[in-house]
Amino acid sequence: MKFFLIFFSVLVSQTCFAQLSKTTTLALNKTVHEMDATTETSIQIVRLSDGKVLFERDENKLRIPASVTKIVTAATILAKFDAPHQFSTDFYITGERKDGVVKGDLVIVGDGDPFIVSEQLWQLAADFKHMGIKSISGNLVIDNSLFAGTGRDASRKFGKQSSRNAYDAPVSAFGVNFNTFATAVFPNEDVGKPAFVNLDPYPIRGIEITNKVITKNKSTRLNIRVQRQSSSGNDRIVASGVIPINSLLYKKYRSVSDFVQASGETVRAFLLAQGILINGKVVEGGLPQNSKKIHTLYGYPIRKIVEGLNTFSNNYIADVMIKRLGAAYPLKGAANAAGQGTYENGLAVVSQFLKKEVGIKSEFEILNGSGLSTDNRLSAAQIVKLLKYMAKSMQMYPEFLGSLPASGWDGTMEKRMRDNAKKHGLVRAKTGTLTSPVSVAGLAGYTSHPKHGLIAFCILDNGMKSKKQPAISALRDRQDKLLIQLLKD
Repeated sequence: MKFFLIFFSVLVSQTCFAQLSKTTTLALNKTVHEMDATTETSIQIVRLSDGKVLFERDENKLRIPASVTKIVTAATILAKFDAPHQFSTDFYITGERKDGVVKGDLVIVGDGDPFIVSEQLWQLAADFKHMGIKSISGNLVIDNSLFAGTGRDASRKFGKQSSRNAYDAPVSAFGVNFNTFATAVFPNEDVGKPAFVNLDPYPIRGIEITNKVITKNKSTRLNIRVQRQSSSGNDRIVASGVIPINSLLYKKYRSVSDFVQASGETVRAFLLAQGILINGKVVEGGLPQNSKKIHTLYGYPIRKIVEGLNTFSNNYIADVMIKRLGAAYPLKGAANAAGQGTYENGLAVVSQFLKKEVGIKSEFEILNGSGLSTDNRLSAAQIVKLLKYMAKSMQMYPEFLGSLPASGWDGTMEKRMRDNAKKHGLVRAKTGTLTSPVSVAGLAGYTSHPKHGLIAFCILDNGMKSKKQPAISALRDRQDKLLIQLLKD
């Protein structure tokens, strides 16, 4: 028995304190050094069972994390809101309801739910129909007072007048479909004729479509460009390019310009599809006294919100949640201490979480929760410390891990390590990408090692200023190569 205990103790000791093989360490060092001339890196790889560092380089150097920042945002959300928590969007009427007619306004009070989508609005409209509502004589009023500001910080201001992106969507307490709209394109029955181009799922008042998409033969490669142009409160969607006649339905998502009009008109469209007419305009305003609540739209739980945030790197969710954190935990003594959500309040919550709960003592800089800001600064060691912290919590870790996209499977990791089938699903990690002012590629998360068990890692790569920028694809390839070499050990 004594011999067995000694043998078991030695075995456990060898397992706990085993290092990477010399061959693997040399391979990792060689791969890291491949881009020294153009790239600044911060890397740390840690075994979770005992916190042993397996590999690191410039682990304490601050780098631009890009969307790896969302790991921090997601962790803070799970720490401050329970995983099953749901936000509630309330609907009020300001007048009497008689014979199916509401004689007054319909008021929507935003609760900062970042995940109100078409499926929920369809059910909302059906519920209104079940309630016997046929028309609303007044306006549709959107109350966004939970959040302060215009909805567009410095990282989004360029998307106000024109945009070819979805990621620059404005931030609001009430928003629909992540404050984006979908343009659906389908080929005509005849080659040479314009394709069918429509907003999905319904037309929206104030948004016009200019269709320049032409149907081509089967051998043509799909090439569609969609741009939103905005002027004097009106939006125009310009769709151009070609679509092969055998193509399936194709959708492009673009950010809205005016989030009040876009969200309100989308609600109007869903109600109209159920035969419910709103006679007035869409306006922004507060909730009048003596209004009567008639409905509450309960959102998806926090666990699903965090999944949408990380799996698809959703900037809108990230920054809405920063403001929602600010509303839930206002700064003491601030002018908006009553609970109005601001980036300042929300980012203070994030900072306090990292310092006081995670235990990060070194300096960092987080100016927004999505990673769109090029002034964000984090180190690999700080992010790994957060990953270690989350892995210790049964209340947070399952949802946190499940929110990260998987290599070769889904989200922003779908095309990573795709050629290595054995590694599909083995790496769960958040990606990060920026192209200006320098090339940025980040990757941070977890993987399972055959000898060392669960591992937390972070790789932050930044191009050097005043030098030719490395290709994003080259940085990603090097990160994948590092992980594949690690898992061979």
